[in-house]
Amino acid sequence: MIFEGQDLVRLPRHALKAVRRNMQMVFQDPFTSLDPRWPVSRIVEEPLIAYAAGSRKERRDRVASLLDLVGLDPARYGGRHPHELSGGQSQRVAVARALALEPKLIICDEPVSSLDVLVQAQVLNLFERLRSELGLSYLFIAHDLALVKQVSDRVAVMYLGKLCEVGPVREIYRQPMHPYTLALLASIPDPDPAHKRRDTATVISGELPSPLDPPSGCRFRTRCPRAQERCAAEAPELRADGDGHLVACHFPLAGAWQPTTADAAQEAAGS
Repeated sequence: MIFEGQDLVRLPRHALKAVRRNMQMVFQDPFTSLDPRWPVSRIVEEPLIAYAAGSRKERRDRVASLLDLVGLDPARYGGRHPHELSGGQSQRVAVARALALEPKLIICDEPVSSLDVLVQAQVLNLFERLRSELGLSYLFIAHDLALVKQVSDRVAVMYLGKLCEVGPVREIYRQPMHPYTLALLASIPDPDPAHKRRDTATVISGELPSPLDPPSGCRFRTRCPRAQERCAAEAPELRADGDGHLVACHFPLAGAWQPTTADAAQEAAGS
């Protein structure tokens, strides 16, 4: 695990603590990730206390500016407890806490999956604004491929703990090379009832193998319509197939992915 040229697995504890300052996290459930006994101001101040950052007054001023940055009035919300907040407000508090130490990387683990659609949009807009204002990098973990496309520059698709495909978001969504990526894209609902249904060959069949005892060779082979004997005998390695596009498949797909009506409309709006 390499971060800014340092192998995090090999770092001693004192050095790892210093590196952690540049890496923070926003968790999936905004309610269980916040201490219910503490007010919002204390929750956001916690990283500053842990790293002895500034005097008490400087920390309080920093907390107020962070709450204001994420769209929460410090005078109104600073004294509230998590149970007095909505889901979107709780996640904004979690974002403010993650920003307290001015990290370079924020890991977002399904940060909007527990929120309703309207609040999801608000939190995603907040992420995008903070990225442009503060120059942040996000590692955004999600199962919703439509959401991933909206927030990402590069996409990595995983199956049973192994990378299947990595590449620029446009390449992944326009021309997937791995059968699993294609199946995931085919599962995105299309709001247009008149649009032709996707090829049933893209549907994944079979049961998910146990992660504790994965299949030999390619881990996706037991559910892959393109699997052959080589797939069972040899695990595919990630290899370049285009500009910045990597795929781990012995028999990668060829030809462009046909986008849905919603995909085409989103691309047209963004271009």
